[in-house]
Amino acid sequence: MKTNPQIAPERQLIARRRDAELVSRAKLRAERRRAPAQPHHPVRLAGLHAGSNFVGANDAAPLFVERTDQNFIAGLVEDVSAGDAASAARVFDAAPRREGGRPRLYHPLQRVHTLAVFEAFCDVPGTPRLDRAKIESAGLVLRRLGRNGAKEAWITGGTRVFGWDVIDEDVDPDASRRALPESVGHPTLDALLPSNAFAMRASAQRLANTLGADVTVTEQITPLFVAPPAACLASNRTVLFATIPVTSSDQAETPPESPRYGDDASERMQLQAHLVPNLGQGGRRAFSGEGRMLDRAWMKLAVDANASVANAPSPATVKELVLLLQQLHNEFDAFGDSTESRTLFSRLNAYTIERTRSDGSMATSPAGDFLRQAKSILLDAQPNYAGLTMPAAWSAVGAATSNALFDASLRTLDARFLALRVARGRFDDPNAQYVLRAFIRLKPEHAGCPPRLVWSPYSEPFTIAPWYESAGTPPPLIAMPDLFDPNVLGKLKPNVSFALSPKLAKLLQSDAKDLRDGKGDENGWTLGWICSFSLPIITICAFIVLNIFLQILAMIFFWLPFLKICIPYPKPK
Repeated sequence: MKTNPQIAPERQLIARRRDAELVSRAKLRAERRRAPAQPHHPVRLAGLHAGSNFVGANDAAPLFVERTDQNFIAGLVEDVSAGDAASAARVFDAAPRREGGRPRLYHPLQRVHTLAVFEAFCDVPGTPRLDRAKIESAGLVLRRLGRNGAKEAWITGGTRVFGWDVIDEDVDPDASRRALPESVGHPTLDALLPSNAFAMRASAQRLANTLGADVTVTEQITPLFVAPPAACLASNRTVLFATIPVTSSDQAETPPESPRYGDDASERMQLQAHLVPNLGQGGRRAFSGEGRMLDRAWMKLAVDANASVANAPSPATVKELVLLLQQLHNEFDAFGDSTESRTLFSRLNAYTIERTRSDGSMATSPAGDFLRQAKSILLDAQPNYAGLTMPAAWSAVGAATSNALFDASLRTLDARFLALRVARGRFDDPNAQYVLRAFIRLKPEHAGCPPRLVWSPYSEPFTIAPWYESAGTPPPLIAMPDLFDPNVLGKLKPNVSFALSPKLAKLLQSDAKDLRDGKGDENGWTLGWICSFSLPIITICAFIVLNIFLQILAMIFFWLPFLKICIPYPKPK
């Protein structure tokens, strides 16, 4: 068989390189077998401590330092280096405020920054500081306390964000730096070994059940910085620090777990009591206005019982029907296309409505079919082309029928929740508790060895304050223009514009009393409009209206002393 003279040399070169690589690996393995095992230099990573020597495990937890200065990193480094009592107090006496016995961390938006501070030292008598040149890389991981105290990591895989999951806490959080436990001499074959696949998945529990065993898991890592050499020399310590992450725009791309509405007995009772009366167990309920054609104008009676609407049933009947339609449509999606919605609709059709025949007897028909048509007329404002009329009554509902519909409604709530909460943020849960720990990778002590991973102990559990909670720092100051000064008023030109459709423009320019009474007519105009406003003036108008409503609502909620504090400010001297 003839060979291509241009291809053959390339194949020979590749073969020679492969043989050389195999020989090199064989030599390295033989060298490792001959070399006697050497003990690792003992190194510890722990929270920065105030004493001259590190003594005891009680001082090992990461040190939390709360800073409110703008250059908080430079300020921390300066205080660590200074060595005087005042500087030491700004480090060791600046712990975060506590709530419920736990540290409470605030957002940078609240002008507060919380740092975790560590030191690396040799675990020998005298605890000398570790040479910072031996640190190859470092990082910090934050983990959430889940059910039964399990620690959950925020993990990613490739370009996907998986969210919180329980993993092996002690493996390298970076999958690209994670050592494989087994090797057969070829990377492709190594990746196929079950033990290696298990290690690359980091024992992620939930992902293993949903996405299989071939997921490579990387934990979200916050950079841990080593203090500058001058600071380490001045403090006689190898100091490391990181800003603790308390906010993130990351969202999990895996669906959240189903909430399983009604699994809790107390919650089930509250949800069942929330059903409108027609859906619960009960006797026959008569309607007024039998035989009258449904009309969109009836919706006025649901808002104002004194409204005048021709050919309408009693306001109580209309309100009862509208509440029933709103709960089925808005809360349960009973008329939707999902599997849960179709199941609920079939349970709804087990209910019946009654109509009077010409001979005075009663005929029954499925309630679901009637309610679907009524929803299109009353809620969707569709014309009543089919001539749908009001029935005489809602038939009696037995316990079995009511319970079957209620159970189906719970499953639609599960589906609705998952549809509304597709993406879970990293710090969405305001009641969550977190812990953190740091790690350093030490440069290899022997040729051919991988970097050694050294973990710090966990911090004590802490919580994160919501964005709206006051941290006690000065609030931002927004200057408002003086509208009583003609010179200022003349400079407030419109600086924002809104484009209005023809119908919306005419509707907004209609008489205010007609709009209040529902008589606005948006038909007839064909020209769009652009309206420009001055944002400072709009802000002042909103501020005036806000103050009016605050005075009214304060009589109910008594919240005025907590949200409004006005003091005079001095004129510039």
